[in-house]
Amino acid sequence: MDLTSATKPKSASSLWLTLLFAAQPCLDVLAFFTRNETATPAGYIRLVLLVLLPVLVFFRTKKKKEFLLFLLGTGLFCLLHFANSWRHGYISPVTDIRYLAGVVQMPVFAFCFLLLIRDETTKTSALRGVWIGAALTLVFFVLARVTDTGNVTYGEGLGYSGWVIDENRNANSTNLVIYACFCVLLALSCERRWARILIPLAIDLLFLSNGTKGCYFSIFGIFVSFACFLILDSVWLRHEWKKDAVAVLLLLSVVSAVIYPWTPRYKVTQAQQATALGTQGEIEATLLEKGIDITDMSPRERFDNPEVKEVFIHYYWKYLGVKPDIIDRFGMDRVLMQYQMSTNVAKLIDARVMERNYADMVFQDSDLPTKLVGFEVSQMGPNGYDGSYDMENDWHAILYYYGFLGFALYIGFMLYFLLRIVRRLRRDGIGCCFTLENFSYLLTLVLIVGLAHFSGATLRRPNVSIWLSLVLALLYYVTEVHADEA
Repeated sequence: MDLTSATKPKSASSLWLTLLFAAQPCLDVLAFFTRNETATPAGYIRLVLLVLLPVLVFFRTKKKKEFLLFLLGTGLFCLLHFANSWRHGYISPVTDIRYLAGVVQMPVFAFCFLLLIRDETTKTSALRGVWIGAALTLVFFVLARVTDTGNVTYGEGLGYSGWVIDENRNANSTNLVIYACFCVLLALSCERRWARILIPLAIDLLFLSNGTKGCYFSIFGIFVSFACFLILDSVWLRHEWKKDAVAVLLLLSVVSAVIYPWTPRYKVTQAQQATALGTQGEIEATLLEKGIDITDMSPRERFDNPEVKEVFIHYYWKYLGVKPDIIDRFGMDRVLMQYQMSTNVAKLIDARVMERNYADMVFQDSDLPTKLVGFEVSQMGPNGYDGSYDMENDWHAILYYYGFLGFALYIGFMLYFLLRIVRRLRRDGIGCCFTLENFSYLLTLVLIVGLAHFSGATLRRPNVSIWLSLVLALLYYVTEVHADEA
């Protein structure tokens, strides 16, 4: 199927989908130039969309009963979470409600999009919006560079993000990965050779400039995966052999690996490793000076030895001092055992590990209802708790903030779409499902799920989760609507 030959939008909903997705990078730029201490106009616009889109879809869809039941179920969980937080005494209800709104946007939008994308016209309209958004993202990046008005990723010479606020840097790298998957799909779908060369090249340069792990390693995840697909597609299904595309994708992957020592990502990694290695072994060396070898001691044995414990306390204050409230709130003894008396300095100074351990100890202290529906996000922080220790790992955040029930509902919602893929494979066979379009959507989903752990800010930020909603809706389309039409 040549996605580039689709007709122009024929309905208001089709045009609306194009505008919605094309506007996303514009909203991010708006956030950059209008950022203040409380919020941005872009945030309020996205909140309005969260309310407005379901209303519009409800009056347009024929599946009103199913949609209403879904919205009621989602609302019921939100009420349970709110009620439990009120029971404990809310720290900041506005913050908690706004945060939860960002989380529920993904499933709500996914349901809206799967009801809107019902034919090739609406599907292509959505894709057109993504491609326009990707082009605008590249234009904004270049303009930020040329005018020297953009934001760096980690520091001068350590990556460049462009017109992206600090809180959105991880989200921006994830967005770039998602745009890249859709753009490679476009490049490989069209018959223009220049597109198959220039689009991957632009992606590669943008990723190398960004400096995040998500962008750098996604170069190989995207390019090698698409190259392998093209090879299998040619050998197995005897489709046209796109040698130029395979050569470009593999060559860019090799070049990106070779020049790694000169990339911003390498500089960031070296700086991080130097910090950890500079102090690694301090605990062991200090104890050896006292004639104590802890190599074969279990965590409990280390904890129960007063002399060993005293040394650990000294160095834990040094390493965990970045977020000292973790010790002030839970006590040193508990923190020592939470870290299992580890001497791994890289782990001890890792802010993400600190945040996860902080949340885990809050969760351990929670009662059963709270473990089912989660605790208030503002619990994460010092000074009467202010949410400043918010986790950077999305899957952990979903579990702790929304409990076992919320986590199960979220995972169950995503598994539903994956099970549809399995059912389609069993029904039609892999030969019918092995298409460039289907592969692109599945690869994008895999990368999003992975980045939700390693990069974070993927499931909880509306400017990123909207793309997960779209990918799930497209997977629903190719496994349900389009499959039935085929």
